[in-house]
Amino acid sequence: MAEVKRKKGRRIWMSIVTLLFFSFVLFMILDQTRYKSSPPTVHVLLNNNVSREALLGTYEWESGDQRIKADSDHPAYFTYEEEHRLEASKGQKVYMSISKEQGEMPIEVIHFEVYAKGSSEKLHDAKYSINGDTLVLHVEEESGEYVYVLFLDYGDRGSAVYGININVDQRSFPVDELKKLSTPYVGNSVKVGEILSKLPMPGSGYVQRYLALKTVTEPYGVIVYYEPVEELSGHLIFPVENPINNVYENMEINAMVLFSLIDNVDTVTFKVRQTPSKGELEDGNYDGKAIFTRDELVKKYGELENILDDKELFN
Repeated sequence: MAEVKRKKGRRIWMSIVTLLFFSFVLFMILDQTRYKSSPPTVHVLLNNNVSREALLGTYEWESGDQRIKADSDHPAYFTYEEEHRLEASKGQKVYMSISKEQGEMPIEVIHFEVYAKGSSEKLHDAKYSINGDTLVLHVEEESGEYVYVLFLDYGDRGSAVYGININVDQRSFPVDELKKLSTPYVGNSVKVGEILSKLPMPGSGYVQRYLALKTVTEPYGVIVYYEPVEELSGHLIFPVENPINNVYENMEINAMVLFSLIDNVDTVTFKVRQTPSKGELEDGNYDGKAIFTRDELVKKYGELENILDDKELFN
């Protein structure tokens, strides 16, 4: 009887030891998950609907009882996939924040720099501000492809370098195709529509939905209506003439193409709204506007008939 009691006691004791052992292992596993082996993800947003991630580069990071060091090439030479690339216009703001899955940690911006894509020669420091736990990048660069390099210090946990590829007001003109669309009359709606379809959008998030032609009395004109793609509703940069901004400049170049290819057009007007239209043209909802006349652009640039041959404007 005593022997049975001893065996039963040993089984209970072994069960307790086994339970304690597995509890310890589980605790260690859970404890280790608190210390990921790399720095947190930096989320990059143009607004709530356009989300990307910065590409992680060189870092030093504490993970459990290890100190991990990882080296990479300069972010200007990274290969950026779609999830690491943004389209933006000068004047737009880009918002950056880190993932919260690793808990709260101290964060300090060491450097925030701008590079031309493919060059490790720094252009200048990025312009940014801090809003709570969000870093706000102010896009101030002219048209081009840039890499914005962010150096973050996470206190005792480590530090990391991130890169984000942003194309600012990138424009491309199919010059040979455009030259084939010349027409003597603004009333040729098919040709005018084709020309517009081949012109680059004047800013990030723009889309052209409607076109109106003034053909009954002089001055003959073209009115082009722009609105935002759904995900950039409320975030378009409107054209500003004084001081001139990139969107206005882009519209001016597009107007020159229209004057060059449509012989009798006298005025070109671009109108912009901040919300997508609902299937019909509502002229009163277009708050932004830029108007160009043939005479003023001829005075500024000279005769426009062969403007598409200007390699500086249409390379």
